Amino acid sequence: MIALLWLVNVPGYSSMRVACPVPGVTVFSERADEGELACQAVGKTLTFMRRQGFRVDTEFTIDLVDRPLSLHGTEVKGTYDSRSFQIEVPSFPQAQMMAQRRPPFRMSMSHTMWQSFVAHEVAHAVAQANFQVSKPSLEAHEYIAYVVQLATLPEAIRQQLLAAFDNPAFQHERQISRVFLQLSPEIFAVKAYLHYVAHDPTPEFRSI
Repeated sequence: MIALLWLVNVPGYSSMRVACPVPGVTVFSERADEGELACQAVGKTLTFMRRQGFRVDTEFTIDLVDRPLSLHGTEVKGTYDSRSFQIEVPSFPQAQMMAQRRPPFRMSMSHTMWQSFVAHEVAHAVAQANFQVSKPSLEAHEYIAYVVQLATLPEAIRQQLLAAFDNPAFQHERQISRVFLQLSPEIFAVKAYLHYVAHDPTPEFRSI
């Protein structure tokens, strides 16, 4: 991935505007190095999803914020607002503090793991633009986002993560339920990725 194209201060933002080398994608970050890492995650995510047949010309904004994020009262490591096409992800230092309370996938919060949460939210944005139904289910959204998140991890880290859970794949689509997702989102993620691998006829597209 090439370096950042340009950085400028933008009125109304304390962060810098980072022009990713991806058309239609802008990152706001207080730290240029984090902006570059986020842009790398975007590029990797879009490459993987394009190979899966998704249209990836979605325009969106990513804000790297120095505060915790929550959704429905639960602390989360990223959000996507489909109304404003805006993604928020905690900055890396903030994500490290959050990981002290709850390690992500039972692992440490490395830069690579942090990028995977950027990939997760980007996957939501791309999936939203590709759904043929007006209100896709939460579990359908999260299945895609978690598969992309794990598939874009480096192979060694992904295998370490999968070994930490040792859970089998979903055996039937009926098991991919909202109840399971809400009870144990990380196990849902592992089972979703393994289900995807088991049903993907093109092994070269299973990761990137």
